[in-house]
Parts: sequence; structure tokens; C-alpha cells
Amino acid sequence: MTYGYKLDQENIRELIKYLAAMQGITMLKLKDRVNEKYKKNDSIRNLGNKLRNKTFRVSELLEIADILGYDIYLQKKS
Repeated sequence: MTYGYKLDQENIRELIKYLAAMQGITMLKLKDRVNEKYKKNDSIRNLGNKLRNKTFRVSELLEIADILGYDIYLQKKS
């Protein structure tokens, strides 16, 4: 079964945390996997700040989605 999630500025933090939790991945483990796969050295505090302040770059969101096993699509509003 395929699920879709509507991402908006107000729910980005909760959605990422929810999707990670559904897979049994803590935010620390998520950040570790992003760092390892994409050769980064970002801290969990940095991730927390970006989630809280909603200051992600699109590339960072794509990396997180990749680690969680999701693709991101843009869909024209109906």
C-alpha cells in the first residue's frame, strides 16, 4: 500500500519525526545516516534547529527523504 503525505511549512517537523518513528529510526540515527551517506558532519543540534526554525534547504530535505525511503513530488494544486 502506498501512502502520500502533504508537506507544508507548518507540519514539516512533525512529518519528518513521524516518518522516522514509523521506521524505528531516532532523529540521531537519521542524522548519522545522512552524514554517512552524503559525507557530511552536521550535528543533531543543527538538525533540531532546522526542524524547529523551518530553515531546510531543498537538498537537505531530499537527503532526509532518501534515507527514509521516500521520493518528493510536486503536484499542481487542483
